[in-house]
Amino acid sequence: MKKALFSKLATSLLLTAGLFAASAPASADTTSLSFDGYGNAGFHITHIPGASFVDDFLFTVDDIPHYPSGTVVVGKTWVDGARLANYGIDSIEFFHVDTGGGYTLLPTTVTSGLLEFYPVGALGTGSYGFRVTGHTLLAEMGGAYAGTLNLAPVPEPATYLMLLIGVGLLAFTSRAKENDKLG
Repeated sequence: MKKALFSKLATSLLLTAGLFAASAPASADTTSLSFDGYGNAGFHITHIPGASFVDDFLFTVDDIPHYPSGTVVVGKTWVDGARLANYGIDSIEFFHVDTGGGYTLLPTTVTSGLLEFYPVGALGTGSYGFRVTGHTLLAEMGGAYAGTLNLAPVPEPATYLMLLIGVGLLAFTSRAKENDKLG
């Protein structure tokens, strides 16, 4: 268990260093996400006033393919009695971390409003991340944004087979009980 945890930590550190060295702009902040036992990870970033930002969040898919889905909300600031959003998020893009430390962009869907984002397809085993780019909107005021990422596993064909067998057994026992009532 300790060896597996150390291996994941070492991989995350190497990936972070590789992204900084090979492909990330000098102003990028890189964070490795930690998932709970249910496939959920939270993230948050604060920025100084008047800043443009590029934030990378890294994660690993260890076994079966997963469908990641994330949401982002921006902080609001009180200015002259009004609550104003202080962040403009320009883009969110998923990427695959290549063996050389670079990355390959993946087709990503981003919805407006709450800003839900997800890659177009499932992600197989490997190292991935997503990049959030934007800027603060109000002069002389910093702010924050926060979000979550969920990794939902793609059911294997055996799971569907077990479900089909279970439903078939329920139908069979239901029919057997109906026959007993007639007899």
